[in-house]
Amino acid sequence: MKDSCILEMRGICKTYGAVTANCEVDLTVRAGKVHAIIGENGAGKSTLMNILTDIQKPDAGQIILEGRSVVFKNPRDAVMHGIGMVYQEFMLFPGMSVLDNIILGSEPQKGPFIDYAAARKRIEEICDKYHFPIPLDALVDQLPVAIQQQVEIVKVLYKNASIIILDEPTSVLTPQGIEGLFEAVRHLVSEGKTVLFITHKLGEVMEIADDITVLKNGRVVGTVCASDTNEAELARMMVGRDVFLRVEKEITQPGEMLLEADSLTVREHRGVQRVKRASFSVRAGEIVGISGIAGSGQKELVEALVGLTPAESGEIRFGGKPITGLTVGQRRKLGIGYVAQDRSGVGTSRESTLWENVVMGFHLLDRFQRGPLLPQGEARQITRKVIANYSVKAQSIDLPIRNLSGGNVQKLLVGREFSQGKKLLVIEDPTRGVDVGAIEFIWKQILDIAKSGVGILLVSHELNEVMQLSDRILVMFNGLLLAPGNSRALSEEELGLWMLGGHGSDRKE
Repeated sequence: MKDSCILEMRGICKTYGAVTANCEVDLTVRAGKVHAIIGENGAGKSTLMNILTDIQKPDAGQIILEGRSVVFKNPRDAVMHGIGMVYQEFMLFPGMSVLDNIILGSEPQKGPFIDYAAARKRIEEICDKYHFPIPLDALVDQLPVAIQQQVEIVKVLYKNASIIILDEPTSVLTPQGIEGLFEAVRHLVSEGKTVLFITHKLGEVMEIADDITVLKNGRVVGTVCASDTNEAELARMMVGRDVFLRVEKEITQPGEMLLEADSLTVREHRGVQRVKRASFSVRAGEIVGISGIAGSGQKELVEALVGLTPAESGEIRFGGKPITGLTVGQRRKLGIGYVAQDRSGVGTSRESTLWENVVMGFHLLDRFQRGPLLPQGEARQITRKVIANYSVKAQSIDLPIRNLSGGNVQKLLVGREFSQGKKLLVIEDPTRGVDVGAIEFIWKQILDIAKSGVGILLVSHELNEVMQLSDRILVMFNGLLLAPGNSRALSEEELGLWMLGGHGSDRKE
């Protein structure tokens, strides 16, 4: 059974107006294997998975499960056929227990009531079998990200999934968390499960996958065995050229002081203290990296710096002047740009057009303020320039930005902020969800911008990104901002330990 075919997708086609998302896509997945699906942004990966889970209907083609052609009635029907998906953005309800999150929508009944005893027994058996030590009575939002991901996997196992789709599953994990995930994946396939692994990280593909399918422009470029290929060949298949995800980081001589945070303390909306007396600085031409596992306080720190969240105490200075009480718009006018990690909720307006999203921020510049009306012609020209320079795949600048894939939204957002001539850029996860070719380009842009004298605060869950680009690296752990000595000389594993509090240090900058 190990090498038999469990899933086939034959001749899958899907178009959106003039855009072809999938064109005659064939996919054959072996049972009990890890099958990676990789490709550039807009290559059709998400559309293909949405068709497999019946979130979207194909225009043509068929799905064959265990030798039988199937047509799903709805997404729940796909789940009933054994297909489960763990999304990049976890589908968990805060304030509810782990157990309630797992059984939601599939609660066992005992008369008119939920049979919690039966549910707990079954979930405990799943956790024991697949080695997931999850506290079932804990509130799910109080768990570390790596454990929340395990909860999501147990959710699909609870619903009897035999094919498990993992969408960008390592995007918010430490090196230790990634290794834990890979151990779980290996155990899943050893127990007969099949895993579809959607990612942009070629090193991870080579480590965990048995088979790899590459998509480009909605078509299958090829399917290869991991044992017969390498990262360089996969990158060429994806992008059509050689890609080198290493940069020559020159030693910089930082200029004048730009950003200073002094004993900054921030609470979230529920009153929990998330940033604890953080102090640091960023100079002109300097790239300061901040790493940390999700939920360590990076989000609240950044929101306080750009004006989205008020600081409880402490001071923020820009160019030597206090800005703690200024609005987001006032800070942007002073020269602070912001690439938001939440590109949908904060970075863009989903229902607005591409050109309207790109002009956000530009409208504050003096050259745009020539009257009561926005100079639309110039705005559209800037948008076309950003689209061309950052290789954004878009059908029309007049369509809502929600029509773009996540990776293309990211490139548009990065291009907008990088093009406004700011003195300081606060950047969160600049390459989140983008392909290797775009990563290479964005990294070069960050280095070039810093070389021109712009200060950069880089907050990223990608340790390799922080290590490649930063002049200094800070680590956030449980709200504390730690400054490892000689940070650029540390390995990923050593920085990962700092992120987990393993060094027991509370040294600040």
